[in-house]
Amino acid sequence: MSKDIKVALVTGGNRGLGYELAKQLALHGVKVILSSRNPEVGRKAVQKLKELNLDISYIEMDVTDQESIQQAAMTVNERHGKLDVLINNAGVYLDKNEKLLSMDPCVLEETMATIGPEGPNGGFFRDGEQIDWQ
Repeated sequence: MSKDIKVALVTGGNRGLGYELAKQLALHGVKVILSSRNPEVGRKAVQKLKELNLDISYIEMDVTDQESIQQAAMTVNERHGKLDVLINNAGVYLDKNEKLLSMDPCVLEETMATIGPEGPNGGFFRDGEQIDWQ
């Protein structure tokens, strides 16, 4: 793969913001890997984007399952040899029967927590250096 072509992985890319992010990246020449935990809806989203002649592929990944994440990482490495952009867009709502305002704050915190390069709620990086974004 050419070093000039950027490779991006968009989690939760089957609908909403993730879908539009995947589409916009691909429209700008980025090779996009769209992931979702549901293969049927993920592949449908990819097919719809491919109809626009976009360079996009699908990989199944559940961001709440460490084994699934590791398998996806190995697959991305095997197929592309690199990953330039990761958009961790996938949403996780742990207490589906609870209203947001009455939810236990601990459940809400766990729902919103993300795993990044610096662990939960990790930092932002550019060229391998952490960016002070505050």
